[in-house]
Amino acid sequence: MFDALGNYLGERRRGFSKAAAYVGGAYFVGRYVSARLEDVRNTIVQERSARDNLRRRFDQNQQDISFTAMALLPTLGAHILQDMDVEGVTQELQSFSRAPKERLELQHPTAPSESSVTSSVDNPRGLDADMRSDNGSVSVISSNDGAPTELSASSSSWVDQVSSLQSSQVSQAPPEPAGDGTTSTSPRSSVGVDLSDSMITSSSMSSSAASGPSHISVPPEHNADSRSAVTRSKAELWREVKMLTFTRTLTVIYSITLLSLFTHIQLSVLGRSKYIQSLIQQERDERLREQLEYSTSVYSLFWGDSSLEDNETDLLEDSETISEETERKYLTLSWWILHVGWKDVGERVRRGVEEVFEGVSLKTKLSAADLHRLINDVRRRVEYEVTFEGKERRINFLSTLLPPTPETLQHVLTQGGIPSRLATAHDPKFDVFLDETRSHIASASFDRVLEACLDSAMDVLSRGVDKNVFGSHSEQEDVIPGQEPRERLAAMLPGLARWCHLALEGLPNELVDALTDVREVSAFSAIIYTSYDDRFR
Repeated sequence: MFDALGNYLGERRRGFSKAAAYVGGAYFVGRYVSARLEDVRNTIVQERSARDNLRRRFDQNQQDISFTAMALLPTLGAHILQDMDVEGVTQELQSFSRAPKERLELQHPTAPSESSVTSSVDNPRGLDADMRSDNGSVSVISSNDGAPTELSASSSSWVDQVSSLQSSQVSQAPPEPAGDGTTSTSPRSSVGVDLSDSMITSSSMSSSAASGPSHISVPPEHNADSRSAVTRSKAELWREVKMLTFTRTLTVIYSITLLSLFTHIQLSVLGRSKYIQSLIQQERDERLREQLEYSTSVYSLFWGDSSLEDNETDLLEDSETISEETERKYLTLSWWILHVGWKDVGERVRRGVEEVFEGVSLKTKLSAADLHRLINDVRRRVEYEVTFEGKERRINFLSTLLPPTPETLQHVLTQGGIPSRLATAHDPKFDVFLDETRSHIASASFDRVLEACLDSAMDVLSRGVDKNVFGSHSEQEDVIPGQEPRERLAAMLPGLARWCHLALEGLPNELVDALTDVREVSAFSAIIYTSYDDRFR
């Protein structure tokens, strides 16, 4: 039996050998494929985890950018609203309407017409009606020095009253002076006077008018000259209100946009460094875990493993470590645009506004498209400069966002709260961050992102103008269907002034949120955040 079994196996030995080889090969191949698939799966899981970690950190960084920009807005808004005080010039303009009424009360307290003036002034409701026109703008009531005017026409807007005052003073002869004689002070007036001179002139006018009647008689010709001087001063203040309102509106847009983009660059650079530090720390932790596992094994008693030592990773970690002083110095650079840089923008905007709106009268009726065209004309003058060859070249706002010289840089750091010894000390990592920031601001990508952000900001402004200025026309019956509503330029000024306060003080801030949602901004931040490949090659 055993001989038969041996003969059977001997005859089929070749077949059994082949079968065993096939089975063994299939087993080892299966183990190898399984191991490789496990490695691929682990690699995919690690890459997905790394992408999720990067995306989570990037999203958190974007939120930090929004919070930081909102935290810096009060400082920027305080400077803009204080230096471009549209409300102060408007109140100075209103003083011209109050001064003649107070003077009439003191001159003729028993006259019937003056008593009606007194009752109108004492009535707050009547005063509110005089101070505010139907279209939401400020009303100004004017009267001649010689005779009082009726207040029944105060419901019309201040533009009609000013224009009627100017036309009456040009066409009509001066009235006879009062019996006791009055004197009127002629303030300084010139076409090119600045805001401070204008305010001083108006203040002296109102104080002299409210001081009471004088018993010094003056000829009628001098009264006519005084009224003409008052009219020129009013026209000068109207021009100042127009120019300052549009200058402040566009300065707010440019300043907030540049501040937001500068904050994106700063926090993206810092966030990338923090992310690299976290990767290096993970690598170090993994190496320590492998060293611990190897040290507890039997192989460590006979063989040492120098492959677990990674000096390159240690050097990379040292080069990517950011101290708190360096981070604080880098973030302090925003002091420049908050206190100095916005003024440079405001000066460029002021020149552009004067060139575009100088020939536009306050009584000109404009549509939303007309206003948008005028603002785009100002933008072209602000964002481009003419070269010697006569060609337009886009400016990069580098000196607006960063101090141009080492002396101004040290001044910024010192004013931002950095101790003098740290501000003057050599910091290689800070210098690297500063050079990288300059390169990003001077790049073509920044110009493209800035243009997209300004377009988005102008859309926010257009929506605000449509709501606050042209929104009332939708309910009026005299509007022709299909025709674009129009509004006088003077009626747009109060709405623009209110919009500046909303853009600087509103919570939630529509302008900041709109800039954050711009697709080019997220792409620009992602490029900065992920530019670390050269560090690991």
